[in-house]
Amino acid sequence: MLIHRFKFINVFFLNVLIGTCFTTHASFTIDTLQLKIIHQIKDSSNILTNAVAVKNKKASYKIIPRVSTMHSLMIPGWGQLYNRQYWKLPLVVGAFVSLGLIANYNHTRYMKYREYYYIVSPHSDNPSYVPPSTVAVPYEDGVIRDLDVNQLKRINDGFRRNRDYTYIGIVIAWAFNVVDANVSAHLKTFDVSDDISLKIKPAFDFNPINNSVFSGLTLSFNFKK
Repeated sequence: MLIHRFKFINVFFLNVLIGTCFTTHASFTIDTLQLKIIHQIKDSSNILTNAVAVKNKKASYKIIPRVSTMHSLMIPGWGQLYNRQYWKLPLVVGAFVSLGLIANYNHTRYMKYREYYYIVSPHSDNPSYVPPSTVAVPYEDGVIRDLDVNQLKRINDGFRRNRDYTYIGIVIAWAFNVVDANVSAHLKTFDVSDDISLKIKPAFDFNPINNSVFSGLTLSFNFKK
């Protein structure tokens, strides 16, 4: 009889021990799962908060057409940077660099041939000067040619004309750069939200004169207030 009671007590305590261990393990597992869920919620909340902050920062950046125009008027390409149209900057810089190189090319050769033209031209301040009929002029390819006053004048006038046309091109490019910055700034501030929409609705009405029903369409425009 005592042996049976002892076995019963042992089985009871063994079941209690197993149940406690299982409960503890289950509790530990649930707590771990809860902590993981809490961390995931916090991470998601932080990501959402950062996204909202970035969106608010972008929304707080306001483009003013007048400021964009003044920037572009002072420095070519500055207005495009202000409008955040970064892809236009290489185009603006490339245009002005190309025009500047062309102007420098023509100006350098104009100054060079003007000196030779001065040699074969009569001097008003020195009437006793007798210019030579030709002068040896080294070309860019290394060949030396004898040119007279008419040839040098034609070459000299050509380089000067090309240089002046290039200067005019720079002014036109500058004006186009200002206009582009101004127009782009206005387009960026133009309202293109979904509040501007067109709705088409069918319409039916009764004509009491001839007792007939006629149908039609109703067009409605919604504008942002």
